[in-house]
Amino acid sequence: MSTKKLHHDRHLPEEIVVQILCRLPIKPLIRFSSVSERWHSLIIEDPQFALSHFKLASDRKTLTQRLLISTDYQLRSLDPETPSFADNNSSLNNLTFAHFSNLLGCCNGLVCVDVDGYDYEKHDLSLWNPSTGFKRELPDSDFVCAVKNLSRFAESDIGRSGLGYVSSTDDYKIFIDAYVYTRPSQTFMEIYSSRLNCWKPIHVREHDPPCSFRSPTTTGLGALTNEALHWFYRKVGEVEPTILAFDLAKEEFREVPFPTFDGDADDVDVHDMGVQVVSRGGGECLCVSIARRRGGVNFMEFWVMREYGVRESWSMLFKFNTDHVSESVGGNLCGYEAIFVTEGGTVIFRLRFRDRLVRIECRREAEPVCSTPFNVNDGDGPVYDVIAYNETLFSVPKLGLHEMNEADVS
Repeated sequence: MSTKKLHHDRHLPEEIVVQILCRLPIKPLIRFSSVSERWHSLIIEDPQFALSHFKLASDRKTLTQRLLISTDYQLRSLDPETPSFADNNSSLNNLTFAHFSNLLGCCNGLVCVDVDGYDYEKHDLSLWNPSTGFKRELPDSDFVCAVKNLSRFAESDIGRSGLGYVSSTDDYKIFIDAYVYTRPSQTFMEIYSSRLNCWKPIHVREHDPPCSFRSPTTTGLGALTNEALHWFYRKVGEVEPTILAFDLAKEEFREVPFPTFDGDADDVDVHDMGVQVVSRGGGECLCVSIARRRGGVNFMEFWVMREYGVRESWSMLFKFNTDHVSESVGGNLCGYEAIFVTEGGTVIFRLRFRDRLVRIECRREAEPVCSTPFNVNDGDGPVYDVIAYNETLFSVPKLGLHEMNEADVS
């Protein structure tokens, strides 16, 4: 066999190469993107390859989840299931991004970031993929314009937010419920469409919540599942909270039935509740965490909605005695929120007032197994936000003139 023929035979057909690359984790793929211009174009810029890689990883249950942590000076990425969870040096990756970044939502590995959102004077929103470095700056919403056009200083805040994807229109949408604390105060409820690359106000109907809504909990990040964002919400004059959903496709609110508990409803602490999403059987289920007191003992219960929208499908996933956890973290388990939950019983809590993360394993043990508290800031100042995301190759390309005209026509 000639040398030329041997060299030719060593080259695999491109479709075989693509199939092999589709099965690799994100980190080596990013490294391989520098092999050639073709590989860079395929791995970083090809939306079909990104989708194929994501679908295959989802089917094989090999998607890598990480926690994105926003501090004063940088964004940091943490493996939530690493054995060395409490080891700051070995568990963290430092990411290059602007300071003072507020995290407004996550979907398909893309994160909505509000840069300089904590100086109350400026808000610049972007879509960003922490895995690839992709970034797309967004146009200013009415809320952002109002803040930038202020003649004198006034605080501003995005109280509720979320990012999701509408499959029927191939559209990423961002929801914000924001305030400018002027006299009188200004409220803004707006939604962004990546397909149209613009913001528009949300007009609520009579049975929807008021233009700006508050929940009994401090968490403003909407839990994304079934192409809807979810928060706890309590109507004026009513004791029992409900779950408020914002349908991203229809751009309207609806209520999702709350679990029916046994015993006295007064034993539920509405200030230590949370809405999360749990990966289950290839899909995602709505989950709520609820602090309850039973027989003088404080418990944290996690309930999962196995059939979306059906009250009877709520069932308890697991629970644990919070007093045991309080002993492990050296004080009361108060001011906490669950930011990462698995069906197998792993929970990561953020202790809001101490800038710490705690991982708890609720298996078949008599008591929950608690990790050494992870000190998040490590000298970087206060922790603003912590959000879970998947490592993916997705991006959101800008619309060209042809695509913009097509969007206008549709």
